[in-house]
Amino acid sequence: MLRPQPEQRTLAEFTEYTKSWERPAGLEPLAEFNSPWSGASPPPSHSLPAAIAGKTAATFGQETWRRYHQNLLRAYFIGNRDISSSEVLLEVARETDIDIGVFEETLKANGKDFESQVFAEYNEALSSGVNGVPAVVIDNRYLISGAVEVEHYQKALAHYRQIRDDENNNEVEGRG
Repeated sequence: MLRPQPEQRTLAEFTEYTKSWERPAGLEPLAEFNSPWSGASPPPSHSLPAAIAGKTAATFGQETWRRYHQNLLRAYFIGNRDISSSEVLLEVARETDIDIGVFEETLKANGKDFESQVFAEYNEALSSGVNGVPAVVIDNRYLISGAVEVEHYQKALAHYRQIRDDENNNEVEGRG
């Protein structure tokens, strides 16, 4: 969750912000972005509604959650739709072939619990140093935050693998 609280931004400000999507889009040939933001939809006000909708979709099973998540990403990054809007979140559920009535009932019955779960996960991420997307944690100790070149991940993995191997070798030598 990048924006837990509502924050009003003008369409011009948000459009300017979305120009930053061009960098990660350039790093991953399969990534799909419509940058800068275009169309009639206003910018999302915050991330919480989409995160709670994701928890709701997860109650329909892992495969349904995965499809909902992918459709939500497409709605935001390709369709430039306001995924803080209840209407858009329901449209994405419909596009995912989720029964809208059951989705709404599940959201209403569990919304507060889902919100608590989302904030617990958000706080855990912050306490671990995660403040960007994507975020990769290597060996439960080393964080790479934000979009980086593939070579950066490869070098980091090799570096941290060497650290782990050295630590393991030192433990073995200390016992010997």
